[in-house]
Amino acid sequence: MSLLNAAERFASIDRSQITLDPKRCLHAQDQLSDCAACFEICPVQAITVGKPPTLDSEKCESCLACLPVCPVGAFHADDDVKDLFNCAAHIEDQPVELLCGLHPHPETGAISEAIGIQIHGCLAGLGTGALLALSALGLKRLTLRADACSNCKWHSLRSEIHLQVERAAHFLSAWDNDITCVDELESLVERPLWNAKNPPLSRRDLFRMMSKQGQVALARAMENGVTTSKRQPGRDRMRLLSAVSHLSEPAIEVRLREFQFTTLTIAESCTACGVCGRACPTEALRFEKNDTTMTYSLTFSAKNCIGCDLCEHVCLPDAITLNYEPTFEQVFGVKEAQVVESGSLVRCERCKSLMAARDSAKLCPLCEYRRTHPFGSMMPKKILKESRS
Repeated sequence: MSLLNAAERFASIDRSQITLDPKRCLHAQDQLSDCAACFEICPVQAITVGKPPTLDSEKCESCLACLPVCPVGAFHADDDVKDLFNCAAHIEDQPVELLCGLHPHPETGAISEAIGIQIHGCLAGLGTGALLALSALGLKRLTLRADACSNCKWHSLRSEIHLQVERAAHFLSAWDNDITCVDELESLVERPLWNAKNPPLSRRDLFRMMSKQGQVALARAMENGVTTSKRQPGRDRMRLLSAVSHLSEPAIEVRLREFQFTTLTIAESCTACGVCGRACPTEALRFEKNDTTMTYSLTFSAKNCIGCDLCEHVCLPDAITLNYEPTFEQVFGVKEAQVVESGSLVRCERCKSLMAARDSAKLCPLCEYRRTHPFGSMMPKKILKESRS
């Protein structure tokens, strides 16, 4: 194949086509998961309930709404957020209107001084994290246009657009930023319209961008690592974390309950089995042991925890307690992952596996259970209860 043919073939690939990696789905990792984010939001029922769900690519219309709602990034496609970040570097202090790719009259808006920016999918495909990141990049007045949703084939996503804006507005109430969503406009006027992927670039814009290289670099940095294949939170959480890292300290307390942040504590009953660290889908929990010094440690990053409860489900001794209403300081006031449990290791006298040194215990929990229940099976209480129901 010639280089020209290869280039044409590469360019013809539709990177907005959504794919699903079922191995990353929470349902593939935790039989007790009740996550329903993707199949509840899909406006065309292209995602079928299952463990894990399945995606019908022929029915999928690439609205992109599943991308930000998946807490672990199991869905993949290119959205316009990176392009929106680049557009932000062109803008000085003008109000911005965001419009979906199906809006019938994108060339008109509420005020002539505003700039309209049109993306190719639904506005619900942006996510709260992207809206916060745009604000962190300097867009102080941001409006999402939902005035055409009632006649759209994706009309069910209007509530999600409002929800994302409400969350972003609440979060940004600690800063001087204005973000709104409108369902109706009393009068329409002509104003500039940009395509997110191809914003106009005049000579003045070129000089302006040269003077704002720091903001351009910031826009690029915000997307670094968002769509990698390693275990991490989904793209919406990653963008939210990037936004907060570039905002000033909030003047008031920010409530985080709607964002699924969680903190945890570890009880003394922890046996240092390490299952929670291996199971964590975002590596918020990490277990490390040192065979030389016979020690272990369990570290936790509240920023990466998505509150999926998987660690609690697999914990055999029920040593994990989750807090679903952490403060802003508990999540963002800590720069590095914190050690939540550590101690010395000893070997089980029967199977020789390493376990936490606890009082006079000589057998690991599994061997101790088998000693008293030779024909029984040992499972975490939550999983055992689910299997019997």
